Amino acid sequence: MQPANGPFQRHRVDSPGGAFAIDYWPNPGAGCILFYPGTMLCPRQYAVIIKALRDAGLAVAAIHFTGHGAMPHRRRFTFEGLLANCLAAEAWLRKKGHEAIAACGHSQGGILTLAHGAASKNLTAIFPMSGVLPQRPELLALTRLDFLAEKRANVETWCRGLAKWLPRFPLPVWGYLSLKRLFQGMRKDCIVPRGGGRWWYGAGYLTTLLTATIAPRMHCPVHLFNAADDGLFTPEVIQGTFQALEAPFKRLVWLPGGGHLAIFSPGIATVVARTVAAACADLGMPLRIEASR
Repeated sequence: MQPANGPFQRHRVDSPGGAFAIDYWPNPGAGCILFYPGTMLCPRQYAVIIKALRDAGLAVAAIHFTGHGAMPHRRRFTFEGLLANCLAAEAWLRKKGHEAIAACGHSQGGILTLAHGAASKNLTAIFPMSGVLPQRPELLALTRLDFLAEKRANVETWCRGLAKWLPRFPLPVWGYLSLKRLFQGMRKDCIVPRGGGRWWYGAGYLTTLLTATIAPRMHCPVHLFNAADDGLFTPEVIQGTFQALEAPFKRLVWLPGGGHLAIFSPGIATVVARTVAAACADLGMPLRIEASR
């Protein structure tokens, strides 16, 4: 069944990190933006922002990471493996004829967007919608382990031990993130379709996320989006990340409200998507807005 935001093509792609799937909304003549979902989610939950990006004149390729969404959920994966998915998706789009490719993602997808921007020298731009460099102290500030931020080395040692002996130990999202902070500021008009999401992460994956290192030097312009009232990626977290980033150009865009789930609001998603499209156009990426839109 095609989703409410229009027909797409689903393609299975192999990568060193494991097989993954791409939901691809073509737009002949337009540049393409890769979209990376957040923790345990898949493109289905992000129908609002995907539609907004398409309406703004871009082709969109949204990823079902290894072990996520339409892919088998019992498959083990690592943060490095998910980054390999990102790089393989870029290569797949180039084989499809896309020369101008940007990347964006939300939350965990924002972290992967930063990782992609550091690893690839050929992206037009990146647009993390909340993101942090995992090696920075701000990462623990996102979790329930924020009170152990000054003992980061001990936390990493404990996590490695758990991952070694119980790599599949299930941790639901509320086991390591505060749902109160996650939903703080959420607007009433937010749309989050159900289905396809994971229920838990294995301790092995979370260890690779907590111990990952992303080079702060990005090879392309960076536009970092975040809501001013985000209770998870707080202004302090985002400011620390933004100041640490090195890029040919960087810009921090504050959304006026909506909390961590701001882009699930149709109005905010439209503004964000048009801002992304305008930045892409300034960098020479072609846009094509269909008459029906």
